[in-house]
Amino acid sequence: MLGVTGAAVVSALLFHYDQDIYNEIHSWRENSIVVRKVSPVITNLGDGALSAGLFAGFTGYGLISKDKKAIEVGKIGIESFLLTGVTVQLFKYLCGRERPSDATQPGGFWHGPFAYLDKQKRGTRGLSAFDSFPSGHTTTAFAAATTISDFYTEPLVSYTCYSLATAVAVSRVIESTHWMSDCFVGAIIGYYGTKLTEKLNYGYNGVTVLPQSDGHQYGLLLSVKF
Repeated sequence: MLGVTGAAVVSALLFHYDQDIYNEIHSWRENSIVVRKVSPVITNLGDGALSAGLFAGFTGYGLISKDKKAIEVGKIGIESFLLTGVTVQLFKYLCGRERPSDATQPGGFWHGPFAYLDKQKRGTRGLSAFDSFPSGHTTTAFAAATTISDFYTEPLVSYTCYSLATAVAVSRVIESTHWMSDCFVGAIIGYYGTKLTEKLNYGYNGVTVLPQSDGHQYGLLLSVKF
């Protein structure tokens, strides 16, 4: 409960100061050629195709080398990617927040559900102008970081994963694609979406999904306890 309250308070503060934070971060971009060159590379680490490929690689490696942990990482990673991805898209369509690059007022106007269908509101702008909240790249990066960190518990792994995920979040603001509050909420969705995925697989809720192999065939076993 305390964590939820804290997240709500931080989100509210970020919503209030989004424009100021955006302006400050963009001053780094204007004053640093390194930031301008590195940011586009970092931001691509949150691309969904990269995350899907990463966890497909874990699964493939696990099946070939019979590494059960790698198989589990791949499975949880893909499931979390799908769950958090659907959640993010639902929020985007319901909120209709303007991206910084298309903002008509400080902090971006919230047009509400399915604003892109309203031709008068949309004007010449495409769908992407209205799907700022939350950040999908940040969600994907934090979901991947949480998955890998939960299975490979060495401190260096966790530090590296979450540092890269945070860098992705900051890069989304630098690239004028998101406000900081978009990224914070995206990180929350990525983290807790992965924890929920793990609970559904390994928790004591009566539902278990396990990889199965008989040496010739591979698949998943769904067990439901009533």
